[in-house]
Amino acid sequence: MKEKTLKKIWDLLVVFTIFNMIFLLVIYKNPDFKFNSIILGQYVGLLGQGYFYTIGISIISLILSLVFSGLLFAMSISKHKWLNYFYTCFTQIALGVPLMVHIIVLYFFLTSAIGIRNPLVGGTLILSLYMSCYFAKTFEGAYKDISPQQFKMMHILGLPKHICMIKIILPQMIKVTLPTLTSHFALLVKSTALLSLISVPEFTQMINLFNSKTLEFVTGYVLLAIGYLAITIPLSICANWLNKKVVQR
Repeated sequence: MKEKTLKKIWDLLVVFTIFNMIFLLVIYKNPDFKFNSIILGQYVGLLGQGYFYTIGISIISLILSLVFSGLLFAMSISKHKWLNYFYTCFTQIALGVPLMVHIIVLYFFLTSAIGIRNPLVGGTLILSLYMSCYFAKTFEGAYKDISPQQFKMMHILGLPKHICMIKIILPQMIKVTLPTLTSHFALLVKSTALLSLISVPEFTQMINLFNSKTLEFVTGYVLLAIGYLAITIPLSICANWLNKKVVQR
């Protein structure tokens, strides 16, 4: 056990050294690469506001995405063919077009047409609908992986469909999909950066504002990367941990 721990520490040190060498090489080859922490202090409030907006949008979008994905998943397993067709068409169109295009087209044409003129509300709704397709596809895959024998046994026992779904099917699906859903949440957090296209005051938009006022582009974009990594790395670690737990069980 001690040897494994030492080997793991050694491997981490090697990786850390490699990344440091790359970083130092970049600084050496680019003399203008300077991180201005002094001027950064003058905009802490502005950048902090954008960062909290990003976290808030991510959490709200996650909740809405789970709600929408639940509806889409219900359509995918419905006995009504038109609901199956709607699910297939919606997910194919949504996932077949880049999110950036969805945000621009849907916000300036669709959400405005239905009376949503607030970029924060419209952007959050578009992001939620887009990510719900990823969640729904994950649920669909988990549902299809459930053994057909279980459905036969439930049918033989005459269990009500809602009891089967809540007590038997959903617990299995949640256990299997948790690692993937965590990874999708990390993707959702990174996707909030595209909301800057419609002037949502999230972290990327505030970094762009900081860059335009100070011309400290290196400082701004380095901080932008660190800010997102501070969220996505813990989520990735959590996803890996959950994946190991699922495999062990």
